Amino acid sequence: MKAVIFDFDGTIVDTESLWVDVYIDLIEEKYGHTVPMTIFNKCVGTKDTALYDYLTEYVDASIKREQLSPLAEQLVNSHINSLPIRQGILSALDRFKAQGLRIAIASGSQRHWILSFIQENNLTHYFEEIRCADDVENVKPSPDIYLAALEALNLTANECFAIEDSVNGATAAIRADIKCYVVPNEVTALDTFPLEVIRLDSFDDILV
Repeated sequence: MKAVIFDFDGTIVDTESLWVDVYIDLIEEKYGHTVPMTIFNKCVGTKDTALYDYLTEYVDASIKREQLSPLAEQLVNSHINSLPIRQGILSALDRFKAQGLRIAIASGSQRHWILSFIQENNLTHYFEEIRCADDVENVKPSPDIYLAALEALNLTANECFAIEDSVNGATAAIRADIKCYVVPNEVTALDTFPLEVIRLDSFDDILV
């Protein structure tokens, strides 16, 4: 192996638990509905438009993205800088660097958020390439972000492996023919992942 490609949200930093908590509280407060976790699980790792499609179809047709999304974003941003790096990430990054692996990010988030977090947490030096929603037309579970990362690294799929936390992210890696390890977080722990992935309890268990 020559490189590892990390997902960002939910993998390096657990923003997904924060987003879910914010949306659950807002929808209960504004619309009086308790949203089942299964709806959020279907949308983790992709655009929030998918979430609103599920919400309007299965919860309440009156839910409007243009009304709810700014409120959710404001609440998330007020807490986001205090979010910790997931346990085991720093030791994994150091281990991969010591092994001579190149390290990249392939994320469905926007570049400004990724750069802000890794700069704030002194992680910039680990990552050679970042490919994100700004770089592709289709986000995960489409393989486009992973294909863009491979192109940026000038490597083939069999020269890399991916680390993900969500079904959509793992599916994207698999569709790009990249070997994929999954270390779920609290939101995705009960999800059923594709058979092709290697599911682990800790980043320390990833051995290459």
